[in-house]
Amino acid sequence: MTATDGWLDSVQAWVGVFDEVAPQLLEGLYVVGSAALKDWQPGSSDIDIVAVTTEPADEEMSGTLRTAHAVFTERHPGVTVDGPFMAWGDLIGAPQGVTRPWTLDGVFRHDAECFEINPVTWYTLAEYGIRVRGPKLSEIPIPVDPVDRVRFVVDNALSYWTSVHAELRGALGELGAQDTLPSSVPVWCLLGACRMLYSAATADVASKSGAGRWAAQTIDEPNRAICTDVVALRNRAEEPVSRDVLAATEQAMADVLRRIRRFAD
Repeated sequence: MTATDGWLDSVQAWVGVFDEVAPQLLEGLYVVGSAALKDWQPGSSDIDIVAVTTEPADEEMSGTLRTAHAVFTERHPGVTVDGPFMAWGDLIGAPQGVTRPWTLDGVFRHDAECFEINPVTWYTLAEYGIRVRGPKLSEIPIPVDPVDRVRFVVDNALSYWTSVHAELRGALGELGAQDTLPSSVPVWCLLGACRMLYSAATADVASKSGAGRWAAQTIDEPNRAICTDVVALRNRAEEPVSRDVLAATEQAMADVLRRIRRFAD
């Protein structure tokens, strides 16, 4: 890590608060997500982490972690550090089926399974994760089965991202010719789906921008230009986008999802 990493100060502040409130409880911390994939955007990207505690969190430990999270949120409003709190043994097992504390969109939870405990996160952690505290990731035998990873992204695309596409299509039906939506809409919808296609096709992971650039060279010709345009939108401050941009986003997203469905056969 270098001093130019825009997320580094926030991560160090987060560690400092947790060490203050819960001394010696946090044994490992690794950065994943857009920061690890070199696509972190100040002002719009969350900081995604996998934290490791001394033991699997029970209700008492979860309460301590919740307190530390609340202190950090109060001291650093607007900074979001998201991810699960795992035990070391969790990292060497299948990344599903365990209930651990986690934060999402700045909200602390410990009442259900965390979505981020999944094969894609585990692969990102093993291959691209950035160590802040704890042993080198190469020393941890994190399971990274490509078959499980591809199955996960295909299932996610056919459920969540297909529903997102339907919502976008429905929104388009209600927009007038001069209406706009925030640029975060095409960025989330199209680049999120492109990430699923990239992983289904390559068994690797890519950032939103990287997946969009890849899709601009891969999907059908009429839909390639919008991928490039939406990557550019991601790298700018949020702005209104026209109905024409949203319609092109919907068509490209339909192309991407159609291609993903082939991997389900």
